[in-house]
Amino acid sequence: MKGKVLGFDPASGTGAINGDDGKRYKFTAADNKSPQPLKPNDSVDFEADGDSAKDIYAVKTGFSLPTGGGAPAAGGAPVAGGDIVQQILAKPNVIWAAVVILGSLIGGYLAAIGNIGGGPGGAYGFAGFVSSLLFAIPVLAGVLIFFELTNHKLTPTFRLVTGAVAIGGPILLPLLTSMFMPQGFGFAMEFASAFGMGGAVGGGIFSFAITPGLLITVAGGVLILLTHFGIIKKLG
Repeated sequence: MKGKVLGFDPASGTGAINGDDGKRYKFTAADNKSPQPLKPNDSVDFEADGDSAKDIYAVKTGFSLPTGGGAPAAGGAPVAGGDIVQQILAKPNVIWAAVVILGSLIGGYLAAIGNIGGGPGGAYGFAGFVSSLLFAIPVLAGVLIFFELTNHKLTPTFRLVTGAVAIGGPILLPLLTSMFMPQGFGFAMEFASAFGMGGAVGGGIFSFAITPGLLITVAGGVLILLTHFGIIKKLG
């Protein structure tokens, strides 16, 4: 039988499902055969045993437009269709990865791939290649969003990688770039002007620029790691 989870109390380990027949069925955590805990509004397939639900499996229905709760269908069953906002709030790393992408856009990291080529602000040999690696930051964040929404098995690994790269990349890559440039601090300032306004930190061959893009990107990376380690719980 098909149904939708009305709620689940982790403390007592019990919950309720509204079946497609309009009846309400009780279940326990042991009845859930899916790898993930059941959440309100999850679509499920289960075996009815009196007023209890057994052998419950979550059914992937994909995203649909929010229904806002909707009016009950005939027989008292809720209107079918998931709430995309609620699903995203249940996966806050989707939001934090979007913050990383926003910071990358502001910082111009997507354009960093052009440093491999020639021309003004372009190739500086190995230093240009190092600075072009900033392009990987928004790419990793985009992959993480896809993995989060599809419950990919590599999601935990990509959280760690994306968080670490978002935090370290905007700082370490400019530092490494300035190390390989004979102009040293002068290139760091040119780098700063190319990727947003900000103050330069350091001197000599160790320099990087604090820009709004850097701050937003690093903040997104920190939030990803805090959520991954359970310090920040799901939103909503």
